Order: sequence, then C-alpha cells, then structure tokens
Amino acid sequence: MAALSLAARPSREPIYLDHAAATPLDPRVEAAMHAAAAVAFANPSSPHAAGRRARALLEDARERILTLVGGRTSGASRDRLVFTSGATEANRLGVLGTAGSHAGIVAYSPRDHGSVVTAAARLVAAGWRGVPLPLDPGGGACSAAGRLAATSHSRPVMLCLTPLCGQTGIRDSLEPLAAASPATTPLVHADATQAIAWDAISFRDLPLTSLAFAPCKFGGPRGIGALVLRGDVPLEPLADGPQERGLRGGTEPVALAVGFATALELAVAGRSEASRHVTLLRDAFERNVVAAARRHGIDSYVVGQGADRGPHITTIAFRGCDRQAVVMAADLAGLCLATGTACASGSSEPSAAVAALGLPSWVPAAAIRASFAASITSAEVDLAIAKLDGVFRGFVAGGLHRSIDTQ
Repeated sequence: MAALSLAARPSREPIYLDHAAATPLDPRVEAAMHAAAAVAFANPSSPHAAGRRARALLEDARERILTLVGGRTSGASRDRLVFTSGATEANRLGVLGTAGSHAGIVAYSPRDHGSVVTAAARLVAAGWRGVPLPLDPGGGACSAAGRLAATSHSRPVMLCLTPLCGQTGIRDSLEPLAAASPATTPLVHADATQAIAWDAISFRDLPLTSLAFAPCKFGGPRGIGALVLRGDVPLEPLADGPQERGLRGGTEPVALAVGFATALELAVAGRSEASRHVTLLRDAFERNVVAAARRHGIDSYVVGQGADRGPHITTIAFRGCDRQAVVMAADLAGLCLATGTACASGSSEPSAAVAALGLPSWVPAAAIRASFAASITSAEVDLAIAKLDGVFRGFVAGGLHRSIDTQ
C-alpha cells in the first residue's frame, strides 16, 4: 500500500468516471420527486382520495416509461411494466418469472450481469439445461443465440441477452434472432440497463419477451427498476404480494416512479447531443491515456476499439499493471474508476466479458473501466488523464509495473 502513495495527492473533489455503475441524481429529477412526494405521500393502494391521487401519479409514471421504450399501451396485447427495486430484481423476475413449469434450455453469456447469470443458474439447479453462449469476434452473443433459436427443440428455450455490455461497452444487435421460426420462438430476456439511455429501444418491434432497466444509470433515483413484459407472456411472482398486480409486496414508491419517468424523458430528449459529447470525451480519454502510459513504458490495449460500442464506456488494459492496484492508486489520486461492474468490483477474478474475448492473456488481469456522462466536461477529462499520468509514474518508480512477456 505504501507504494501507492507515489500517485498524486487526492483533490478535494474527485473526478468521477464510474457512471456505468451509478450516476448523480439530476436536479430536475430531484425536483420532480420532491413535488410528487408533497402531493402523493399516501399509499397508492388506499381507496381514499389521497391514495387515489398517489395511484394516479404512479400509473402516469408507468405509462410514460412504457411509452418511452416503445411498449404497447393499449389493446388486447397491451404490454406490462412492473416496478421493481432495481435492475437486479427486474432481471431475476424476467428470467425466473417467465420460465413456466416445464424445464427447458436456458442460454446466457459472459456479457450478462451477475443477476442474469445467477438467475440462469437457479433454472439449471431446477432441471433446466444451461447453454453458455460463446462471444463472437466482435464481442456479441446474439449470433450464437440466433443459431440456437433457429434450431428445433422439444423443450422451452430461454435466451438471456445484453444489448450493451456494461463490462466492455460493446453493443450486440438482436437481428440474428429474426431467424427463429414461429414454432420455435424462444423466451428472450434482455438486460437493457446500460443501453436504455443511449440507444433508441422499441420494445414492440424487438423479438423480446421481457426487458429490464433502472434509472440510476441515467440521472434517476436508486431503489427502483422496471421489467417490461410482452402482454401475452405469463409471469409468476418471485415473492407473492398484493402490489404490482399481485407480483410483489411492499408499498409502491410513487416519488421514485415519478423520478424514474422524468429521468428517462430527459435521457431520451437529450440522447443525440449527449452521445456526440460523450463519444468525443471517451475518444480523447482513450487516446491521451494510452499516450501517457506509453511515455512511462507501459503498453495499453483498448478493449473493443473498432467495434460498435456505446459512447459512455471504455475498458483499457495497461500491460504489467494489476487492474485493482490501478483503481486503488487512481482513487488515492482523486479519480474514480472501476475494474468492471460495480456488483463484481471487489472480485479477484477479471471481467468475464473481457476474459471471453480471446485477447492476449495479460489483458483481462490489467483491464480497468472508465465511464462517462453528459455532465462530464473536457476539463475534467484532461484532469483525469493528468491524474493517471501520475499513477503510471508512481507505478514505474515504485516497482509496481512489471514486464510481461506472455501473450
């Protein structure tokens, strides 16, 4: 630990580049939540006037969110939106709640969040056959999922997919799933937690049965998420309760739901401009950090460079540098980075998605993630680069950088 002090001294206000884990609450969202809390403090299940007022705001937020993600909001085939405690619960509900009573085949990949992988493992423990989907050279799993979906099966098939990987930022097109015939159409759950703020999603036009996401990734509140479900798909609760049409228990958090809807509206309205801004910041960060590492004799590898990526995530490996030591040193220097998803950041294992890409063996162990938001300025990125330059200097001077010859 003493050697890490060779990095620059921390500033009073750290540069936060971990927006893929969680984003600051947008002041406009906070204002909407305060306004909702003032008039909708009652239990929305209560039959009195105050309860009905809370119910009205809750259902309005539900409709706004469902409309923004292209769900069907009317008719016999109307889609459903279930509020959850976050994306983890939404993923579990989407996988376990739609599985039905007959064991089948469940497919998942290293791109998937841990909540998806553990839900798939629960199905395997219950008698389903687990099929790990390999990543293609571009880092996606939908090609393999499409081949599985196009094959005739006597058992139900569930595909778990991640349109935008939180570990690498690499996108994955759902188009290969169009090859599935009507007779073999699988259940398809997508975790859109990283994608929803950056990519236009129309649920009704995608080959999905369920879609999970949460607003804490785009300026919204914590403690709430959503599962969008196709209207004709049965859904069993994970824990019985009278709320959310019998799918879960606990009083619905009306103010959080209003904040959720407001944050998504703001993200959708500002998506194009934010994407341009953040892409420029990400590219400048990559270019200059790689150059800074090179000045200190450290080779770098930008994971997924040249692939179709979301604008807000970059994963870079610094050869000969332990990823956790880099993140710790950066933290001491006043820079917040990550080694992968926040839920697995303390793990000694490298990112599963990075490890599955078939890259040189040193890359997964040396890969760190920086993630951006529209609120980040070019001046902050410049300061972040300067801080990392100090980290590299400290690593070399302190003997923490080691030469690696293995590929």
